[in-house]
Amino acid sequence: MPKCTPPYIRLQDLPSGAARFCLSLERFCRTDLSVDFTGQSLVVAYSGGADSKALLLALHFLAPRLNLTLHVATLDHALRLESITEVKDAAILCSRLGIRFHTVRMDAAAYARDNNIGLEEAGRLLRLDFLKTVRVDTNSAWVVTGHQLNDLAEDCLMRMLRGAGWPALAGMAGRVEETRILRPLLLTSRKDIEAFLDQIGENWHEDATNKDDAYLRNRIRRHLLPLLRKENPEFLSAVADRWRMARLDAAFFMEMQNRVPVETSENGLYLARETLESLPAALRSRKYLEILAALGRGQARADLLRSLDAAWIRNEGGREIMFPGGKRARIRNGGILFSRNDTY
Repeated sequence: MPKCTPPYIRLQDLPSGAARFCLSLERFCRTDLSVDFTGQSLVVAYSGGADSKALLLALHFLAPRLNLTLHVATLDHALRLESITEVKDAAILCSRLGIRFHTVRMDAAAYARDNNIGLEEAGRLLRLDFLKTVRVDTNSAWVVTGHQLNDLAEDCLMRMLRGAGWPALAGMAGRVEETRILRPLLLTSRKDIEAFLDQIGENWHEDATNKDDAYLRNRIRRHLLPLLRKENPEFLSAVADRWRMARLDAAFFMEMQNRVPVETSENGLYLARETLESLPAALRSRKYLEILAALGRGQARADLLRSLDAAWIRNEGGREIMFPGGKRARIRNGGILFSRNDTY
């Protein structure tokens, strides 16, 4: 099949299925993510895998229609010999498409050792920092990533294993304001992504580490997810439906939480008794979680949140619940005072 050079220069020159794929990406961003990036600059996080390549090419075909300026950012974690070839191929593709290419090589293994963290976490942190740097340097509106529906299903299962609650259980967000990350392919299946690339005659790199069962995500991808899809062939569609429901619920809870008054003082953040008494249990717990998150890093475990609410209901004045990250909640004057140890 011909490559993405003539006749496939413009969106209207694509096979109908490939054109619909591109337009569905634009429609998802507008309708589900409430993002119109017409006239904006975007940084495409690119690895050379099928997902990021499909994302880049789809945006390239949409660029004239939407007046987009694209930048490609590729981080080499220096973990695989193949990564050198992958970076070279990325540079060649960008040259062919007339897109500016940004790349850097970082030693993820050394970073993990120096910071006493896992290799996956090291790679994630380095990648986020690099993408932010490119976004700021290019004055781009968003960093767009190739996360897709299969990734979302894996993320849901990982969150379930870790004890996530609703609506977080439905998986990663499609847009993240804090990091300006956008995921235009989030409800697109890997099958549809590969079909798009096949239609326009493009191949892609396969990361050999995706077959390494040492990583939880790979075990879920290779073993657990296929079993679930065998039991329910529409499992991915169910994941997409749950994601959309969760977004509605998350927006509702956020609106309700924003109406809850919080008193700020030098001692911390305080929820008064009168405020707490006016809230249903579900909203109380979510407000606890929101305040603890605002105090800094450290996951607020569900059992500790339950203990805190039970202590407040029993009006156990002076009772203190300690949370990870040096955060604490103390029952005081019928309300709850949240604070953090500054040594953390």
